Amino acid sequence: MAELSEDELRRRSETLSISERAVRDRESELASVQQIARIAGITVDLRNGFRNERRSPEYLAIHGLPPDATDTHEDWIRRLHPDDRERTVQHFLEALSGTQEHYSSEYRVIRPSDGQVRWIAAEGRIERAPDGSALRLVGAHIDITDRALARETLRESEERFRLIADSAPVPMWVSKTDGTRAFANQAYLEFLGVGYEAALKFDWRTILHPDDMLRIVKESVDGEAALKPFALEARYRRADGQWRWMRSESQPRWDPTGKHIGFIGVAHDVTTAKEAEGELRRLNETLEQRIEERTTQLRSKEAQMRAIFETSNQYQGLLDLQGNVVYANTTALAGIRAVTQDVVGKPFWETPWFAETKGMRDIILGAFAAVKAGESVRTEMLLHLPTGDRYFDFSMRPVFDQHGIVSGILPEAVDITERRQSEEALRQSQKMEAVGQLTGGIAHDFNNLLTIIRSATDFLGRRDLPEDRRRRYTDAISDTVDRASKLTGQLLAFARRQPLIPQVFNVGAQVESIAQLIRPLVGGRIKIDLDLCMPECFAIADVAQFETTLINLAVNARDAMGGEGRLSIIIKTVDAVPALRAHPGRKGQFIAVSVVDTGSGIATDKLEAIFEPFFTTKEVGKGTGLGLSQAFGFAKQSGGDIQVTSMLDEGSNFTIYLPRAENPSTDTEVNAATLETATSGRGHCVLVVEDNEDVGRFSTELLQDLGYAIRWVATAKDALAALAEDEFAFDLIFSDVIMPGMSGIDLAVLVRERYPGLPVVLTSGYSSVLADNAHRGFELIQKPYSVEALSRTLRKVLSERGGPVT
Repeated sequence: MAELSEDELRRRSETLSISERAVRDRESELASVQQIARIAGITVDLRNGFRNERRSPEYLAIHGLPPDATDTHEDWIRRLHPDDRERTVQHFLEALSGTQEHYSSEYRVIRPSDGQVRWIAAEGRIERAPDGSALRLVGAHIDITDRALARETLRESEERFRLIADSAPVPMWVSKTDGTRAFANQAYLEFLGVGYEAALKFDWRTILHPDDMLRIVKESVDGEAALKPFALEARYRRADGQWRWMRSESQPRWDPTGKHIGFIGVAHDVTTAKEAEGELRRLNETLEQRIEERTTQLRSKEAQMRAIFETSNQYQGLLDLQGNVVYANTTALAGIRAVTQDVVGKPFWETPWFAETKGMRDIILGAFAAVKAGESVRTEMLLHLPTGDRYFDFSMRPVFDQHGIVSGILPEAVDITERRQSEEALRQSQKMEAVGQLTGGIAHDFNNLLTIIRSATDFLGRRDLPEDRRRRYTDAISDTVDRASKLTGQLLAFARRQPLIPQVFNVGAQVESIAQLIRPLVGGRIKIDLDLCMPECFAIADVAQFETTLINLAVNARDAMGGEGRLSIIIKTVDAVPALRAHPGRKGQFIAVSVVDTGSGIATDKLEAIFEPFFTTKEVGKGTGLGLSQAFGFAKQSGGDIQVTSMLDEGSNFTIYLPRAENPSTDTEVNAATLETATSGRGHCVLVVEDNEDVGRFSTELLQDLGYAIRWVATAKDALAALAEDEFAFDLIFSDVIMPGMSGIDLAVLVRERYPGLPVVLTSGYSSVLADNAHRGFELIQKPYSVEALSRTLRKVLSERGGPVT
């Protein structure tokens, strides 16, 4: 073989270098693309277990691993989200043991670097030996977190749409391109008189009036083919057999790629308007042709039409071709506190209906020009009328003579103010519900910390420590726990997430306490006066709801006073509840708590309605109308009542009547019970279920100090596994409520079904699950708890089981 010359060697070396640089450039470009798209290649050797080849930088970034990390199969399993771990691993093993070459999976991981939860889409190909065994997995991990979150957001949006649609009083639907429907609301089902599944496939042509069939079918086909918004008006047979004129309006739907996927529609019953319109049309057809010979008949018909207009609850009128008002019905005139002479002959856009609304004159002028040209106009508007601000569904339509020429203009308006207010009240209520959930979550986490502090306090208190300084520190920690626990209770009451537990309480002391929370709510310009009864008076009711009621009344008073004035809370004992709302008075011992303000007051004609849900005297968007209904419900359910007296510009007085209770045990007796020596738990074994490591450690040490044998697990699943090993090893289960996966209540229910004789004691600072299941029959210790409280509860449960407690 001939030797290569030096020049040939140099040339080949340069060519090889250029090729290597090209390869490196391509690899760099591929790495950049993978980094931008958040795609990481993976290779796993499956011949001897699971041996991961070197992880790429993109893989390490997606999974939150350091650059020098050595990632094993077990490391990957530990990163899997607890809720996805079992399913994901099982799917992976089934794919390897099967015969398919393609592997696909979606799951969540928790990144060690920052604790973020990320969604991963895994796609790969399994290389197999001739006998079908898996040799190698080659694939990619794709970060799809944004896509997964968007998918969840879409699901929540669709659920909100369903709730809103089902509350609407008119039929609504979402159709597909094959003519069936993907959704139909409750009003749609009621109109057809069929179930949901039948409504989705219902052929609306079967209830269409024969005289309208050809026209509507053609208009529907043309409207759908145009892929633009269109409207139809026809008669349909309702479920009760009546023919109803329905006006349907349809809008095309598009998927994210711009592909047409159907329509969304809504229908309004316009029977009354169509009947009046038909009557008016028949009248117009005869006006010019038979005016002389049928004058009497026309006057009779005109009187008929006037009667229809005059009895309508819609704003209706008639304009000439210059836009001057020819006629306005009684409802329209009442809306502006005017008589016929005030508006007839004036340009429609200069009448009091529009004069006080900025920009409305030009809007009506434009609508009039369009209708005069033969078009119809419909819109929603807010008008500033002499009777107040009102929302309207406004329309203008041309009136044609027998030759098809526009001879007049027919304006109509439907007052939709109450509907808009109800919708706004519902939205505000949902916001308040979200605030309640947030408050409850904060309280729960806060109480976990207090449990640790209180446990440490109890340990210090039980030691023989005579030093005064150390004792002062111990007392200070205990007092701090009590104050923090009380604050948490107030937050829970405001969030309305606490089980309803009637109890005897000192009304004066409770009012003094809640006044501290009310002061920052009402602001510094409102002076708060307290007039507490003497001696101390006690009532029986749910304390959390009592505090919530006072907060609601105080906030209402603040709004009524415009942020400045005097708020008085007065407590008295009375011998009867006066006659209220057509109910006779009641004799008995009651506590009367009055909240008095110096605000704007409430009109007499509204006093009977203020306790109705969603009723509010506040401006639109500034009140839910639920605060006073909650106060009313609380008072009635507690065996009392609520009274209101008010005059405009003189303030309001709300008085809550609660059943009076006998004074409870003396402080000495209460303290003696509280300080009862903790009972030894010697001879009993407790299964502790607590996911928080700090709380779990303190709880187990506390129980061991009481003499109990302890086994501590972190999840409900581990607790069930321990019981499955030996159900007779434990005398009692002590479990937290809020835990990853299965909750403490779910665990308790399952234990009661599988092991009927094994008692369960639950503990929590706060839980919406606990509030919704407050009558499940399980013993509850509220966080923070003391050693004595825990000891008494465990002793009570064990003694009820029948075993001796030493």
